[in-house]
Amino acid sequence: MSHRPVPPPESPGPRPPCPHYPDCVGCALVGTAYGAQLRAKHARVVSALAAASAGVQVPVPDVIGSPRLFGYRNQAKLAVRRTRRGLLLGVYRPGTHEVVDIAGCAVHQPPIPAVLAAVREAVDQAQAPIYDERTRSGWLRYVVVRSSTWKKTAQLILVVRDRRWPGEARLLQRMRRLRGVSSVVLNVNPTPGNVILGATFVPVTHTTALSERVGGLTLTSSAGAFLQANIGAARRVYDRVLAWAAPQPDELAVDLCAGVGAISLYVASRARLVVGVEESPIAVRDARRNARLNGYHNVRFVAAPAAAGLATVAADFGPVDLVTVNPPRKGIDEATRAAIAAAAPSRVVYVSCDPVTLARDLDWFAHHGYALAALQPYDLLPQTEHVETVALLNRERRAPAADRVQR
Repeated sequence: MSHRPVPPPESPGPRPPCPHYPDCVGCALVGTAYGAQLRAKHARVVSALAAASAGVQVPVPDVIGSPRLFGYRNQAKLAVRRTRRGLLLGVYRPGTHEVVDIAGCAVHQPPIPAVLAAVREAVDQAQAPIYDERTRSGWLRYVVVRSSTWKKTAQLILVVRDRRWPGEARLLQRMRRLRGVSSVVLNVNPTPGNVILGATFVPVTHTTALSERVGGLTLTSSAGAFLQANIGAARRVYDRVLAWAAPQPDELAVDLCAGVGAISLYVASRARLVVGVEESPIAVRDARRNARLNGYHNVRFVAAPAAAGLATVAADFGPVDLVTVNPPRKGIDEATRAAIAAAAPSRVVYVSCDPVTLARDLDWFAHHGYALAALQPYDLLPQTEHVETVALLNRERRAPAADRVQR
């Protein structure tokens, strides 16, 4: 497949509605005409697949755009810094630990900038100690705000180093009263490094989860559980997954990296049984609740790493007909790829958020009996360089009986 160069930038349209333009470090493509953004993302996918050595001969269709170009993103994860110019809520400048203020980011859903402004004022007035990564001292490290398009409410997560600051209770009481905030959670992360969330979540309000509508589903997600950042575009991805997975009434499907169960429940609308495998116990609890909430009785969820969970499902339930997988940016690890090949499903639907790791994994599957049948890229994060891709892989031949895991 020939390499498709990144298209030259087109004449920009009207000035984007971003107070940080043209100095924003989070949106590399802001100010670029949307058609050129989609072509640049298409070129990213084509270039990555061209580097694969086998099995990637399927044409790459045009990228399907997002329903909204601004005001679509339902979460903000921002570092906190106190400077001579005041309190900053922002992201790291690439390659540095300098925090650049993006508290008024235009891609965030409307409730988020307002909540961030109120949080900054409250933290500043309380003189909360801000974490210093050089000395590993201070209290407040990150502010995370998640919003629900459906409920028009927000969840606030304050990530702190410890519980020792005497002013914590008073500040949290003020956070509970913020307009538009239905849920407040404290997360304790004492470890150095750039991982935002720690393992300990402390509820501040009675409500600890957000509710969202995706297609015909109602999904709850707690603090620490993954949900796609662009719900409108995610629905199109899930519709594609269901169409390509084509689950049958007599089939067993396994959904790896299941999160709070969105893809699992989509597939369960047609399959005999779906087992979602997810490593995060928080997400598994949400997924089980979502199955009950939406009235699905043919879905099970297993809290386990993907490879181990898939092997357990095959041993407990018999031959696997279909696998769906939506891994993080690092792609499908070697153990999970091997587990999928050993389970020998007739088809695999892979949702990727990184073309480079997708190409690597497609190359591996091509050498292990799975042919790429179709691809479709989507733009879930307009104004950024990120691109999501759905891939359908079909098993080229049936594995010998000895290779299939039997009950």
